[in-house]
Amino acid sequence: MTRLGDSRIVAQILHKLIAYHFGQNGEKRLLKIPATKSSILLKFILKSSGIYAGLATAFSLIGIFPIFGEYLPKSYLIGNPLVVSGISIEHVVGHVVFGLIVGFVTFSIRYILVAGLFPIALDSDHLVQFLNIDAVPRLGHSFLFGIISVPIMMYAIGKKDYRLGAISMASVLTHISFDILLSGKSGSQFPILIPVSNKMLMLIGQDWIFFLLAALIICATGTFFAKNLTNKTQI
Repeated sequence: MTRLGDSRIVAQILHKLIAYHFGQNGEKRLLKIPATKSSILLKFILKSSGIYAGLATAFSLIGIFPIFGEYLPKSYLIGNPLVVSGISIEHVVGHVVFGLIVGFVTFSIRYILVAGLFPIALDSDHLVQFLNIDAVPRLGHSFLFGIISVPIMMYAIGKKDYRLGAISMASVLTHISFDILLSGKSGSQFPILIPVSNKMLMLIGQDWIFFLLAALIICATGTFFAKNLTNKTQI
């Protein structure tokens, strides 16, 4: 049985995604990106991913302030994330692959790659654990963080970027989706409904499918608005 985290599968996916594109007649042609365009692409990917990771880190800090206690799950000493968070190659690769799958609906190489990196960047909300103080785990794994990140990321690169905003929200759902799948029959808990509910919500079994579908719909919607806006400006 082939595992999702198999490096051969990941290599094949990335090879087909980055190295080739298809012509109108179906022939496979090497994708040549000029040096200037590739540097712009790299800058966009690194900048947007860095900002998203910074947002997740900043958002996680609200869990250390008692003033927000009634709206959040109870804080506690979580421990070193490298020890208690179960980081593995399968965990990292799985989040990237799920993100790439969702990103395909944007029909853009830059947004596909960003969609692959954002779910990993979201785990920056674990960095608060290195402070070795009482905190609330996984605060970035919530609808509230996703909603807050949308307008910030839409304007973070200097323009109204609907696709980047959609990916920001969708990445929360994509990340949770794979976490549920990876947890198997034991399930996984998330503070997903804060501040409406200060309880950790248990998600298990086939729940991952609904989150992945929701992420696809959100990205597709963002792409639709982006293309409509482009068409209007060209008229």
